[in-house]
Amino acid sequence: MIDIYNAVGIQTSTYDCKYRSGDKPHYRRNLDHLCKMIDTAVLHSLEYPPKLVALCEGAIQGFPDEIHDWDHVAYARSGAISIPGQETDRLAEMAVKWKTFIVGQAKSKMEEFPDRFFNTMFIIDPSGNVGHQHRKHVVFTIEHSTTPHDVYDEWVRMFGEGLDAFFPVARTEIGNIGACICMDGNFPETARGVAMNGAEIIYRTSSVEHKVSLGIWEVQNRARAIDNNCYVIAPNTGHHYIDDDKNRGYIFGGRSMIVDYRGQVLHINYETDDAFVAAPINIYALRKHRTISKHLNWIPHIKSEIYRKIYEKPVWPKNLAVKEAPGRREAVEEILYQTIERLKEDGIFESPDT
Repeated sequence: MIDIYNAVGIQTSTYDCKYRSGDKPHYRRNLDHLCKMIDTAVLHSLEYPPKLVALCEGAIQGFPDEIHDWDHVAYARSGAISIPGQETDRLAEMAVKWKTFIVGQAKSKMEEFPDRFFNTMFIIDPSGNVGHQHRKHVVFTIEHSTTPHDVYDEWVRMFGEGLDAFFPVARTEIGNIGACICMDGNFPETARGVAMNGAEIIYRTSSVEHKVSLGIWEVQNRARAIDNNCYVIAPNTGHHYIDDDKNRGYIFGGRSMIVDYRGQVLHINYETDDAFVAAPINIYALRKHRTISKHLNWIPHIKSEIYRKIYEKPVWPKNLAVKEAPGRREAVEEILYQTIERLKEDGIFESPDT
């Protein structure tokens, strides 16, 4: 049986790192600040022993590839990090120091795909080892990251086409952990994918305005939790600065939160700058609920033979692999509107003029 422990979500401010094409940026300032915030949050987590620390999106690198529309290949070669690497080594020291798992996000390289980078969730265990990675599936039109769907045929050839290839889950001593990175959280399929692969905790980060102030961020986090009877740990990003003069980039809106497996918010923080959330995680109670509850327990009721018909026809085209800038944003937006036109032709969307 897994004892009750505290999970902590860290919401930190972050700076975009400047560099010339071909130079290797350093992320020391962000990492220094992040480590101080981990110290502070863990020290304040007094209810139960803290065994899981979740970092916000952009905590290490900021979002320079998106905000500045940088060339994909240039960023893959110079801005994307290796996992494991010197940045995760720094965080590994914190994991060892506090004897906790650390879950984070970064734009990272994959040796199988030269000159590409992926938006990646990673887990560092209390011994300092990186033992799990997950790649984001859906990106906003201005994000340059490659997704497994962009290189679908190659991905399947290398990694297969099972749940582990697309919805990997880390089975750890504190429970089974999966991920929905930012845009992925807009889609119930990603959360269901990791849940059907055994996830009990979903790491979901982050969301920009005005989704947060409209309540969409909270609605989605609570829905992903209750739909799948998972804890959702959702640290949002704090202030995002695009330069040393503290000019703002993305506005995130705060409201980091932790939601339990019955969809109840355990802790929410309304700060928009540096903040944290902390709440007890009871994996025994979750597992008990899943195995005996007749209500608020939905996965056993899935009618998969019927539901799979929803996805028989492709929607967004695979194997696009759009990676060049300038013009990448425009190219992706054109694909979006072409896809919408096909949805109208198929009678799924109706023209507003009808």
